[in-house]
Parts: sequence; C-alpha cells; structure tokens
Amino acid sequence: MAKRKSSQRKKTTTRKVRPKASNTPDVRDVSPFWKKDVGLSNREARWLKYITGGVTLIMISLSLRVGLNGDDDVQASYASSITSFYSSFGRDTSCFNSGPEIKYYGALFELITGTTNDLFGFEKEEPAYYQIRHIWSAIFGGVAIYFIALLIGEIAGFQASVLGIIMLFFSMRYLGHSLINPKDIPFAAGYTVSIYFLYQLLKSLPEVRRSTIAGMAAGIMMSVGIRIGGILVIGYLGLFVALYFIWKCGFTSIFRSESRPYYRAFFLPVILGMLGALLVWPFGLLNPLQNIPAALDAFANFQYAIKVLFDDRQVWSSDIPVEYLLTWMVLTIPIYTLIGALLFLGLLPGILRKFNFIAVFLCLFAFAFPIIYVLASGSILYDGWRHFLFTYPPLIVLVTLAWWTGYQRVKEKKILKYVYGAVLGFCILESAVFLFRNPSFPYVYFNPIAGGIKGAYGSYELDYWGTSVKQAVAALERQGILYEGMQDTVTIGTNFSHAVQVYTHKYNGLVKVNYVRWRQRNDRPWEYGIFVNRFVDGTYLRNGYWPTSKTINTIEVNGWPIAIIEKDALNSDSYIAAQAIVRQDWQEALFYAERETQAHPDNEIAWINLGMAYLNNNQEARAKGPLDQAVKIAPDNQNALNFLGYYFFVMNQLEDSWNTFMKAIELHQTDVTAYYYLARICYERQNYSMGLEYALTGIDYNTNNPLCYQVAAQLYYALGDQANAQRYLTAFNRLSGN
Repeated sequence: MAKRKSSQRKKTTTRKVRPKASNTPDVRDVSPFWKKDVGLSNREARWLKYITGGVTLIMISLSLRVGLNGDDDVQASYASSITSFYSSFGRDTSCFNSGPEIKYYGALFELITGTTNDLFGFEKEEPAYYQIRHIWSAIFGGVAIYFIALLIGEIAGFQASVLGIIMLFFSMRYLGHSLINPKDIPFAAGYTVSIYFLYQLLKSLPEVRRSTIAGMAAGIMMSVGIRIGGILVIGYLGLFVALYFIWKCGFTSIFRSESRPYYRAFFLPVILGMLGALLVWPFGLLNPLQNIPAALDAFANFQYAIKVLFDDRQVWSSDIPVEYLLTWMVLTIPIYTLIGALLFLGLLPGILRKFNFIAVFLCLFAFAFPIIYVLASGSILYDGWRHFLFTYPPLIVLVTLAWWTGYQRVKEKKILKYVYGAVLGFCILESAVFLFRNPSFPYVYFNPIAGGIKGAYGSYELDYWGTSVKQAVAALERQGILYEGMQDTVTIGTNFSHAVQVYTHKYNGLVKVNYVRWRQRNDRPWEYGIFVNRFVDGTYLRNGYWPTSKTINTIEVNGWPIAIIEKDALNSDSYIAAQAIVRQDWQEALFYAERETQAHPDNEIAWINLGMAYLNNNQEARAKGPLDQAVKIAPDNQNALNFLGYYFFVMNQLEDSWNTFMKAIELHQTDVTAYYYLARICYERQNYSMGLEYALTGIDYNTNNPLCYQVAAQLYYALGDQANAQRYLTAFNRLSGN
C-alpha cells in the first residue's frame, strides 16, 4: 500500500506511541510489527464515533420493539432489590435471593438500569422498566461495536473499520441479543474493551500511558462486573504481557530492572479493575477472598438440566452433543462471516505479511480459546451460542481483515473487483432483508446453510427467550379482546407468564394469567392461550399440528409461527376431562375427552386423556386407538408413549411394550415410569439382573418413586439377595405410606 503524505493524514497522539528503549538492548526489534499498523487520523477517529453513535441510536430504536426475554423477571428482581444492599452498607442481602445463582453474577448492568429506572420512577411491573433495560443493552452492544471498529482501524485503517461496523451490525444474532440481553452483551462489551486496550498496552510498552491503564482497568471492571468469568481477560493480560516481554527482551531478563514496567502494566489495571468490579458485585464485595473462589466454583460446577431442541430432537443440556456449539454457530452466523473465515485461512500468509502479527494472534486467541476450552471441558450448553457472543467481535476483526486483504488483491482487476464486491454485498443484503422483514426478532435468524427459518423450524430452537409475547398481547388488543376500559376479567394461559403479566399490567387486575406448560396446557382454565414454541417437540412442529385448530392468531418470522394465540373456554371439554382424571372420575373423563377429540381431533392431550380413561375404566382394548392417534400427532410425547407402553403391558404384548418404553427413555432419559415398566418386563422374562439395572436407574432419577423400590425388592428376592430385598421393601412401604 502506498504511503500517504503527512499533510494529508494527521495521526492522533494515541497512535504515535512507540516502545521506548530500555537500558538493556532488546533481544529482538519488534518495531517492524507495529509499523504495519495503519491507524486512524483525528478526523477518521471522530467519524468512527459519529458512525457508531448513529448505529447505536438505530439499535436503541429497535430495542423498543422487542419484548421481554425469559430471564428478565429474575434480572429485574436483582436490579430492583440491589440498591438496598448499598443503602444498608451490605446488611440487607435480600438481593441474593432474587433468583438461582444470581448472587454469583456481577451487578454492573443491574445497577445502571436499576438506577435509571429509579430516576424515571418506573416499576418492574410495567413495560417501560424493561424498555430502559433494553436501551442500555443496546448501548452496551454499541460500545462493543465502537471498540472493535477502533481496533480494526488501528490495524487496517478507516475503511476497513467501517466494513467491520457493517459486518457486526448485520450479524443478526449479535444485533438481536444487543436489543434484549442483560448478561451476554454487556459481557461482550467488557471483553471487547479489554482486547482493544490490551493491544494498545502491548503497543506502548515499556512506557504505558495512564489512559491505556485506565482503559484496561475499565475493561476488566466491565467484564468481571457482569460475571466472574471476566477474569479471563486478566489471564489474557498476564499471558500476552509475559510473552511479549520474553519475545522482546528474553527470558533471562524477567528479574532485571527492565521488567518492572511490564509488571506495572499487569498489576495496575488488574488491581484497579478488580476493585471497580467488586464495588458493583455485592456478593464479591462482602468477602472477596472467600466469595470469588465460591463464584468460580459455582460456575465451574454449574448444573442446569433443561431440554433443548437440537438437530431434530430434544436433548438435555446436561448431556449436550459435542457438536452443539459449533453447529449453532455455523447455522446462525451470517454467510459473509463464514466466507470471511474461509478467506482468512486461505489468505493467512498474506494477512500476516500485511498486518501486525500480534494483532492477528491476539484476536484469533480471543475468539478461539474460550470455545476450545468449553468443548474440551464438556460444559453445560443451551440457548444456542448466546453465552459465547463475546467471542464474536474478535472473529469479526479477523473476517474483516480477510475480506479487506482479498479486496486489495482484486481491486486492480475491474471485473473481478465488482464480482468480489457483489458477493460481499449480496451476503450482507441477505441479513439486511431479514432485519427489514423481522425487526422485532433478529435474534432468531438462521442463515441459508440452515435453510433459513424454514429449514430450522422444528429442528432448532427459534424464540427460546419468548420475546414474541409482546406481539401476542398486542394482537389480542388489536382484536378488541383486551382494551382500555374493559370490565370483564379475561383469563390467559401461557408458558411465558411473566411477560404476559407485565404487558397486561395496565388492565388493573382484569387480566388473570395462569402459567401452563404446553404439554399440560389443559391442566388449568383459560380463555385465551399465548404459547411460544419453546419446549414444544420438534416432531410435533414438523408434522404440521402447530398452530392448532384452536389458534386464532400467530406471530411469525418469515412466514413461520414462533408463537400462537389460542381461544378456548374456561370450562372447556379438555379442561373438564383433565380435572375428572385428577378426581379419578373415569366416566366423566371419557365423556368430555371424547367430545374434545371430536371437536378438535388435533388435540393430542385429549387423545391421551381418552386412552387413559379407557385404561382405568376396564375398557383396555379401546385404549389403543386414542393412544395411537396421540403418538401420531406428537410422536415424542412422553405421556403418550408411557400410556401406550402400559396398554401393551396390560394386554401382555411385552415385546411391543418393551419397544415403546425403550423409545420413551431414548427421548426422555429421566422417564421413571418407563424404567419401572422395563424392570417389570425383565422380571416377567426372568432377566432379573437387567431388570434391577432399570429399577435402580429409575430410583437414581427419582428417589421418591415407590414403585421402583417395589420392583427392585422383587428383583432382589428373585436374585436371592434377601437383605437388599428387605431394605428396598421397607423403603417402598415408607414412601407409599404403608
């Protein structure tokens, strides 16, 4: 690249800093690496502020369209109660009880948003409270964009930094979470600030400006002030300062006087950053020496077992396939990022010749290390790759450098230059079109490799945070079901109750909200149901039974429903049948369940209830038809499989019963009922050892299930182990109340 005249380009003072000579000659001259940096002029640096400021304003406006996320209730409780900790000088620790494990999280974001809401007088029961939170989330997302643009500008210049801004903004998963995510986006901002100032710190060694020390400390404070995992950036600081010193001065110089600036460059920002982080982390502030290790241990041993839809099937987050994280990234990262990653690998020698090796290695390490570590450690994962959004901005640096290097190679070739630009433009346009069509749901984006939303539907989670509840409530208002001045009570059933409560708070108690899981949606009465397709079986979605015959409205992304609104009656046939089953009134259950199946033949719950009623009403032979229909509609439904397996068992069709229960535990590994009947079948077949394994597995999953103890006692008797048989029989009698 031709050198620009100094009269045309005035560098900012922060870009002029170069390592000063120490008393002892360096082992290696590293100045050629730093001379590769293009940097930004004062004018260009100002323009970056204007551009990222404008982008942030766009993000703020988008955030006002997005609904509450599924974690907002816990986070809001933390934010609203945390001020009492400080006003009581640490005596009031009620904020620690705001949610599971919440005390182990830093409260930087909660303090900022809680204080802002206090200033405006907003309460956590009203939507405005959460709009403030979303605005601040967007601001943190903009902070990450700004500092990644500064880093790209430092490495490759202004035009490349603008390209990086465009690429990060049109990364739908990053943008979408920037509108709603109170943990991962602020953490990503702190991480990005840390990476930028770490690079500046290395560049200025051995004499580091105070502003750089302060910036590095701010990055540490932001990262640790969100979650304790932010100490990762402290590790980066120590690693890169140490490697840089050894590379530049030699290993033998570690204990000489010239190493002192390097020690200061590490310890000063760490001490200042950790002090700042502790000030915004109540649990850590109470007893740092004890509670920092406690938080690290809590996250290292984090246990959160939920079912997640992945690759066409429901899997447990505690037993997630190793390919989960990378698959999610490949399917939801924009095409231009994936192509850029391939370009980076293909053009790596040229990139290293053109740009600073230190910058490339730092960003590559910041992107890859956390992912490699988690894959190697087998950590619990869920909700796609949102917990790793912090690794994405460093990847954008590498991708931008790759696209920019490729452009430099083809810019003199007219046709190839236009083709190259058209490919990049088309890839960005694909994301832009998705945003234009779905401005309220950018975080559910899937790229063309996944087949878009159509290809992902029923195979992967879509609106896993339930943000579409806002649009669902608005739809009820447009239809005149909810309106200002309404007099009659409306009961809504939903699987995201907190969001519905917030958006209907203005109706002064005239909207009653009942929380119901989708698979148990008829267990409680409701007139209207708002259901997001989180925790809905993939086979059920792919078979086309959702939306249902009761659906009156849908919330869609690219034409595919992510939430539905159903209409029912408070005393619907399905609800009455469910209540009759609770009372074991099998005749009433038969009547209402059958009537429900006639009116709504796609209601798998009604078919299950009908089959159950037949089984308990001495009409076992008639149970198979309804249960087969339930399995046809919802092949993965645990209750349908269990009752069908039980039907085969009572009809002495043990092979069919065995196969059905084996399918049940394959899909639902904690299905204690299935383990019990598998043990029973083994007992009937005189395979006592195998039966005992199934019985004990059922007990492992539920230590309070008496039936597994009973069959275990029978199996121990059959095996001749009288002592254990008596022990398990005693447990059975205790649990069953005998």
